[in-house]
Amino acid sequence: MEATPASAEARHQILISAVAAAVMAPSSHNTQPWRFRIVGGVLEVLADPRRHLTVIDAERRQLVQSCGCALFNARVAVRAMGYADQVTVFPDPQQPDLLATLQLGKQIITDDGDRALMHALPLRRTNRRPFLPRPVALADSDAMIAAAAGDGVWIVRLAPDQKHQVGKLVDRADRLQYRDPAFRIELSSWLTAAGSRRRDGIPFVEKEYGSAMPFSVMRALRSPGLGDSFGRLEEELVRGSPVVMVLGTDGDAPWDWLAAGQALQGLLLDATGLGLAAAFLNQALELPDLRAEVARSVGRAGQPQMILRLGYPEEPIHRAAPRRSLDDVLLIVE
Repeated sequence: MEATPASAEARHQILISAVAAAVMAPSSHNTQPWRFRIVGGVLEVLADPRRHLTVIDAERRQLVQSCGCALFNARVAVRAMGYADQVTVFPDPQQPDLLATLQLGKQIITDDGDRALMHALPLRRTNRRPFLPRPVALADSDAMIAAAAGDGVWIVRLAPDQKHQVGKLVDRADRLQYRDPAFRIELSSWLTAAGSRRRDGIPFVEKEYGSAMPFSVMRALRSPGLGDSFGRLEEELVRGSPVVMVLGTDGDAPWDWLAAGQALQGLLLDATGLGLAAAFLNQALELPDLRAEVARSVGRAGQPQMILRLGYPEEPIHRAAPRRSLDDVLLIVE
């Protein structure tokens, strides 16, 4: 017996629910650089240039990757609600901010994989703290890599000597970036104080500046030497993490960045299902010379797009990062 086709109103509500899932995606510095538009039966995923980190992410690479994570969440939600997901990326060359469109395809029976991804979606957390000294099974990391890689996207689990090299590069990147006043100004604008009503940015308490008090953090950020101590800390976190992965692509165009974001989010949701958490180490990719050195350390042809460390968190991460409301990000065109 065939399922009864959903009404236009029901399909409309499914697209709204897909946006609600999309906004739970991670983003660079929790900028949430996305907008969504529902036009008839089409969900449009757009970049929000007002949230572009012009110093940290001059090429918009991380902005597009973040939107790729959001697109993946929306696709998971559509499939979990019983429809095939029909996606077109960069449908209009005249609208570079229109990254993708998503429409409901034929009705399907949701499989266990999509149900698992949907269950993990609201549970995913970024863990900026150390991990437990508990190894991650090679079979688990291989399964995550196999599920996420494809369509020109590759993922490498680093060997111990490669972790050492990448840790050194992360340390160098921190030292170089924090010496740049423009970097420190842009970073400080995306740090939020405890009790803030902001619905974006990274809470002070998630950054290791020695204090969560706003005055102390801002005073620390005025010091070019902060990068030295922060770099050492980040290098130690790399070395102490059970798994460090580099996600990359064969090419380095906006559609590669979007594909990288989708693959990243798939990997993060699989990791969440295994009880793992992840943190990002992209500073070594934000400086072109160091990005090239990361590529050499990985030893694989292509462009590194994301460095992440994974492991079992020391304690459950119950608190989610702040999120903007649907009213802030969604426009419905009647």
